[in-house]
Amino acid sequence: SILITAPLGAWAIPTFAPKLLSQDPVDPTKVTVASHTLLLAAVDTSSLATHVLTKVADLARRSNGEVIVLHVITTSNQPEVKQLQNQTKRLLLDIRHQFITVTGSIPKEIVRIAQEHQVTDIVIGKRGHQPWQQVLVGSVSQAVLETSPIPVILVEEVERTSEASHH
Repeated sequence: SILITAPLGAWAIPTFAPKLLSQDPVDPTKVTVASHTLLLAAVDTSSLATHVLTKVADLARRSNGEVIVLHVITTSNQPEVKQLQNQTKRLLLDIRHQFITVTGSIPKEIVRIAQEHQVTDIVIGKRGHQPWQQVLVGSVSQAVLETSPIPVILVEEVERTSEASHH
């Protein structure tokens, strides 16, 4: 089977672009390639997902963009993933989006999917400063920041003193 990768797609653009542009009343000099915003929201099943999805929804509305919501499965906890999908539908109700789940190394998969879909930005959550969580999730955002060629937007979880007792 033949896998068409980005370079071939990029090679085809100059061939088709003049035909496409000539039929379009839009001034070709004002058409920018990066005008389409595609955001990748990387979420886990924690409360942090709400912050990330809210932020990405806000960014997508402002830029008239689309969203890919990515969840890297680390456990076989189906109900939690289903809940996350429902939450995504609710928070991104008016936004074109797709929900993708993959298994593997979290930072690697985030960067891989982002590159594969040629997203504009990666939106990822960053935990507060509970030392034991910092080791797990802080390292994910850190690893993505260090390895991603695509800009990364970090969403911090706002610590609420009333909620702190529930954790």
